Amino acid sequence: MKRSLFVLPVVFSVLFTYLFHRQQAGVNVLIFNVLLVGIMYFQKRINLKLRFHIYLITGSLLSAAMVAVYGAGAALFANILSLVLLTGAVAYPAMVVPVNVAFSSASAIISGPFNWIKELFSVSDAVSRKGRFLRKAGLVVMPLVVFIIFILLYSASSPYFNKLTGGVLKSFTQLMEKLSLWISPDVFWLGIAALLMYFAFIFGNYNKSLNIFNETQGENLHRVRKLFSGRFTALKTELNSGILLLAFLNLALAVMNVLDIYHVWLFFEWDGGYLKQFVHEGTWLLIISVLISMVIVIWYFRGNLNFYSGNRLLVRLSVIWLLQNALLVVSVAIRNIWYIHYFNLAYKRIWVFAFLILVLIGIITVFIKLRNRKSVQYLLVRNSLFAYGIVVFIGFFNWDLIIARYNVKHTDSAFFHTDFMMNLNSSTLPVLILDPQTLRQIDSTRNNFYPNRHYYAPAQHFDERIKERTDDYLKGYHKLNWQGKNITDALTYKRFSKARNK
Repeated sequence: MKRSLFVLPVVFSVLFTYLFHRQQAGVNVLIFNVLLVGIMYFQKRINLKLRFHIYLITGSLLSAAMVAVYGAGAALFANILSLVLLTGAVAYPAMVVPVNVAFSSASAIISGPFNWIKELFSVSDAVSRKGRFLRKAGLVVMPLVVFIIFILLYSASSPYFNKLTGGVLKSFTQLMEKLSLWISPDVFWLGIAALLMYFAFIFGNYNKSLNIFNETQGENLHRVRKLFSGRFTALKTELNSGILLLAFLNLALAVMNVLDIYHVWLFFEWDGGYLKQFVHEGTWLLIISVLISMVIVIWYFRGNLNFYSGNRLLVRLSVIWLLQNALLVVSVAIRNIWYIHYFNLAYKRIWVFAFLILVLIGIITVFIKLRNRKSVQYLLVRNSLFAYGIVVFIGFFNWDLIIARYNVKHTDSAFFHTDFMMNLNSSTLPVLILDPQTLRQIDSTRNNFYPNRHYYAPAQHFDERIKERTDDYLKGYHKLNWQGKNITDALTYKRFSKARNK
């Protein structure tokens, strides 16, 4: 039996606990990613000849580096997503459609511990005596552990059962209290989580029969010839149905686009409201409309209609339909720009742009599918990779700092949301320490142009809160352990220290 089956999981768990116990995200995330990728490489779980492995490893390391630089939520989300997807990719190396990785990841998390136990108690001819002993011990210990767990569950749910077992639940609780004096519950459960993570990455597997999305179709469509049934009406009926539907939809969307160009692009007038229907509900409804429109084209060109000689009109209507939807995406972007113009930057307004870029890429890939007779598998592969790339790319920026700088710069022309701004991350504190004139400008702009201003904190309260956070930051930063520090926080602290010395 290999010692690594015992030693590596324990070492991994101890290091993970040391890096993350009561620590914020910082350089510890980068160290953990490098450690994990290194272990997977030496355990031969990573194949550098597989493009998905290369993409996900690159994404995880880059996003981890950005966490070490900024400590920002966007980079941390990208890193967690990368590691979850990497779990599934190493469990299912033959994967073709990246969307299936979500199901592969779940399978790896569930199967990992069981596969480790199976590997642990497998006996080879070379280690017969010791192996047989451990295997027999395992056959006894595992049922005993399961039996104890169920006894505790039944005791907790029924006082009569607990009394019958002699108060086993109370005894177990007292034992846990004594153990907690030696081992912190936080450390214990964090270590267990690290072990389960190790098992998922190193021992997780996947049965490809569970795939939700077909991986055998290939990226190019091929004509499926069927035996002649004596009728040609089925394909013609579908063709005529598509022509009629897309003709009416193009007409309706043309009216919609003309109205948007006139009222949103050229002659937009703000009525003093909060633009919620104009942007929030309107934007997402339009995005859903675009997605459904793409599905309509995919549906009609899913099979032999691609090869039908009389499909030219349907193809042209589909191209016009895709171009009109691209125009609709531009309209949604302009709505969002107007929203930012009057109400400044916020997270969701940034994510809308990211999602619109992805929708435009989707429209382009549907157009390529239409022109080059590509399959749905082509769309799934390309768009899932683009979506992952956008998530990683978003993590390259400290959006809190970008929002703070933009919104402070536009205090004289746009709504400064004090309640939102005072809760941005600590890297924004130097930007948000405002002079009295800017604070007065915030109140003046809001009082003159925006309704319901009494629902938001006044500039004076905002200023007090920022100064309070700054004092807490200066007192608390040097108490942080090295694991949770990042470059941006270090530079912010250095900047504050120089200002105080002066």
